[in-house]
Amino acid sequence: MKIFLFDVDGTLTPARKSMESSHAWDFLDWISGVEEKRVYIVSGSDRRKILEQLPSSILSRCSGAFCCMANQFWDNEKGLVYSNEWNPPKSLISQLNDYVLNSEYEKVGSGNIESRPGMINFSTVGRAATAEERLEYNLWDRQSLERESICVELKTRYPDLDISIGGQISIDINPKGNNKSQCTKWIRQNAKDPDSEFVFFGDKCHKGGNDYDIVEDINKNRDGVFFSVDGPEETLSILTSEY
Repeated sequence: MKIFLFDVDGTLTPARKSMESSHAWDFLDWISGVEEKRVYIVSGSDRRKILEQLPSSILSRCSGAFCCMANQFWDNEKGLVYSNEWNPPKSLISQLNDYVLNSEYEKVGSGNIESRPGMINFSTVGRAATAEERLEYNLWDRQSLERESICVELKTRYPDLDISIGGQISIDINPKGNNKSQCTKWIRQNAKDPDSEFVFFGDKCHKGGNDYDIVEDINKNRDGVFFSVDGPEETLSILTSEY
């Protein structure tokens, strides 16, 4: 049996936006037409954001959703299966606030540190940024490499944490090992079919991205494939042509 795993932002939807209706219809056609498969969502976002972005018609056809870097799992039939808790060190919060104060980006906003089950999501431009402001920051970050430099510095100071670039504007921070690979590990332990094959789609599959750990886990166990995509269009193109 194939087990399909999908990131959300940049994979099934534009960053922090709802799934486009045409993409939703195409995805529904695919999910309804392929037998002998299970489908899971695996995202850095919390459940509330996933519910905002993906229509219920799609979520109801999935087996469940791994939220917050898989620190929380919601099964479609059983409800909340597990939820990891984490109290980040005060020194980390202080340093993140320093990054906000010292950022060279001119449009620093609010909502910079968001606590989620088992993790922190950090952004200098802020979670309150509009879609246009997100795009502006993303373009600036590609040139300045602000997020990359912050990740490097934090990894040196906090070797017991996983720190990765996530989504369009943010950095995901969680205890070492409590990353998206919790999804594949949990499914392996609880799958009824030991010969299942993973098929993962994500847009941050490179080293340093928040999809990398799940890719590394699949490669290490040699039990699946992954596709590094550049948006919903590419995801759906691969699905319809290969599966």
